[in-house]
Amino acid sequence: MTDNWTPYLCNVNGKLASILVNLGLRGEVPILSKPWLLWTWVYFQTPRADGLSDSKEAPTLYKIEDALDLCVSRSCQAIPCGRITTEGRREFYFYGETKNGFRHAVKAALKGFEGYRCDIGSQEDSEWGQYLNVLYPSPEDLQRIANMDLLDVLQKKGDVLSVARDVQHWMYFGSEQSRAWFRDAAIAGGFRVISESTSEGDLPFGIVVARTQSIEQESIDRTVIELLHLSRRFDGDYDGWETPVVTQ
Repeated sequence: MTDNWTPYLCNVNGKLASILVNLGLRGEVPILSKPWLLWTWVYFQTPRADGLSDSKEAPTLYKIEDALDLCVSRSCQAIPCGRITTEGRREFYFYGETKNGFRHAVKAALKGFEGYRCDIGSQEDSEWGQYLNVLYPSPEDLQRIANMDLLDVLQKKGDVLSVARDVQHWMYFGSEQSRAWFRDAAIAGGFRVISESTSEGDLPFGIVVARTQSIEQESIDRTVIELLHLSRRFDGDYDGWETPVVTQ
C-alpha cells in the first residue's frame, strides 16, 4: 500500500478542523479484507481556543498516535487511514479485519498517558464511507493542496508571492460550445484568453486563460476555486496553473 499522508484545513460540522489523510489509499479502497471502521477520540488537556492542538501538547499526541497504530494494527489487523483534529480532540480512524480486541488495544495504548480520556467505537463500513466521504479531500480541498505544493516549490526558488504577475490556467471541455460558454464567462470575470486547442480524448477542447494577480495562498486559492466551479458549470475540467518565478 502506498503512503501519501497529506494535511489540510477545512470545516467539519461547522467547526474548524485539521485533517491528516493517507491519499495513497484512494486507488485501493474499499479494501474488502478490512471492513471494520474503528475509531477513538482522544481529548486534549490543553486545547487551543480554536479547538486545535497546542504546540506544547503535540509531542505527547504524536506518541499517543504511534502507540495506537502499533496496538490496533496488531490486535485488529488494521491500518490507519486518517485523523481529524477539532473541538479539543483528535479523532483517529482505522480499518481492520475485525473489531474484536479493539477496545483492549486502545486501553493498552493509552496506559502510559495519564490524564487522557477517550471515546471508542466501531461499525461495519465495507464501502469505506468514512474515508471516502469525510476524510478524503473534496475537489476544492484537493486543489488547495495542489496549490500549496506548487507555492512551496516557487518559494524555494525565491519567488516573492505577493508580487502581481500573469497566472495562466488550463481547462478542457467536451464540446466546442461548452468551451465557448466558458470563454464568455471567464472574460466577463476579468480573464484573458491566451490560446485554444483541440486534441483527442473525452475533453478535447482546451483553453488557456490568464489574469494578473499575486499568488499568495488565499489569493490563488480564490482564483482557482472560481475557475474550478466555472469549468464544472459547463461540464469541463480544470487542469492547473503556472506562473513565471518572480524574485523581486
